[in-house]
Amino acid sequence: MPTDTTAMLARYLYLMTLAVATSSASAQSFSASVDGDIQHSVAPGAFTDTRTNAPLTLDDVLGLAAQSNPAFRGARADADASTGTWIQAGARPNPEVSFLQEGSGNTERSTTALLNQTIELGGKRRARLDVASYGREVALATLDGRAAALRSQVITAFYGLLAAQRQLQVAEETAAIAARSADLADKRARAGKVSPVEATKAKVAASGAQIELANAKTDVATATEKLATVTGDPAMREHPVSGDLDSIPTVEPLSQLLPRLENAPLSRASKAEMLRSSAAISVERAKRIPDVTVSAGMKHIVTGGTPFNQAVIGVSIPLPIFDTNKGALLEAVHRAEKASADFDAEKATLQLELTQAYARYQTAKYEAERLKSEVLPSAREALDAMSRGYELGKFAFLDVLDAQRTLSQEQARYVRALTDAYVSYADLGRLIGTPLPSVTSPFTPQP
Repeated sequence: MPTDTTAMLARYLYLMTLAVATSSASAQSFSASVDGDIQHSVAPGAFTDTRTNAPLTLDDVLGLAAQSNPAFRGARADADASTGTWIQAGARPNPEVSFLQEGSGNTERSTTALLNQTIELGGKRRARLDVASYGREVALATLDGRAAALRSQVITAFYGLLAAQRQLQVAEETAAIAARSADLADKRARAGKVSPVEATKAKVAASGAQIELANAKTDVATATEKLATVTGDPAMREHPVSGDLDSIPTVEPLSQLLPRLENAPLSRASKAEMLRSSAAISVERAKRIPDVTVSAGMKHIVTGGTPFNQAVIGVSIPLPIFDTNKGALLEAVHRAEKASADFDAEKATLQLELTQAYARYQTAKYEAERLKSEVLPSAREALDAMSRGYELGKFAFLDVLDAQRTLSQEQARYVRALTDAYVSYADLGRLIGTPLPSVTSPFTPQP
């Protein structure tokens, strides 16, 4: 009977060792497969640039930013990494194989082979999985928040470039008008119809218009650089864009936007962090319960040259006398309280920011509409009337100069109002978590 028991234990040890080796080989194979997939997914040269000289629309730029923006790619990688964290949290303790030999002679020696397996108690694995699961929710919500923020940045930079180009057109128009006025004043001064002082003032105004034109060109270059930085593609510096700057998009009423904050990425991330902190309390509480290690094996003994075997069975239980994990549990409790307070603060902050952004949007949109429909047409009519009257000698050049300045200022004010409206519109989308559209970038995958 002892021989049967010994043979059974020997087979048990052999099978368990084989299982451990097979599991290790499978894990290495799986790791190699995952590494291959990752390398395949980010292999350089996977995309071919097929851009043409056709202007890019907002959707084109959004698609390009979703692919090339470094911060968004980092957030996406972080979300993917959270899957590995969740998988690792569910892993059980590995078994251990140990061998112990006492003595080395042929007549007196003993060899012990043991298989040790730790059994987790207190729900440690379930608690770890909960923490990892909520951590993954945080990563996914952060990714959605990064996408909404990227959309906001792209919209702001895109329409900022269009606004800079519009301002350049205004500066060119103003410079042309000032040049014509200076030429006319110079001719009238040489003809003795006006004072040479007026011709000098006209030249000064024309020079000032040229300075504004140079500043407008610099603003266009700066806006182009900003858009290239946001998208993460340097080729944007050489690529034109097109869009309708005057058509400000509409948004829902504030009463409909506020409830959407509950599912906004920032709210979701804060809530998931609060739940993760609460789940961490269960992890620390479970650590106070010691795990049990079960051992089973065989001992081969040689005494007086006579060999014999005997089964070995053991149980190991740590005694929580000095370390009861009390400090870690206290820390987890207070961190959970902080996460709950942060969640409440985040909700209040989001509601305030949404209300302020909506007010800025409404104000800027109203100002742009009034300027476009009333102020600009009147200012242009006044300049045309003053210019014709000056040619006929009915008005002084100061009147024409004042009309030019008024039109230029109101045109610049209109562009600023449009810019503010788009910035506020983009900020509203960021706060409520408007995602990036599912559009393709100006890249075509290679077959």
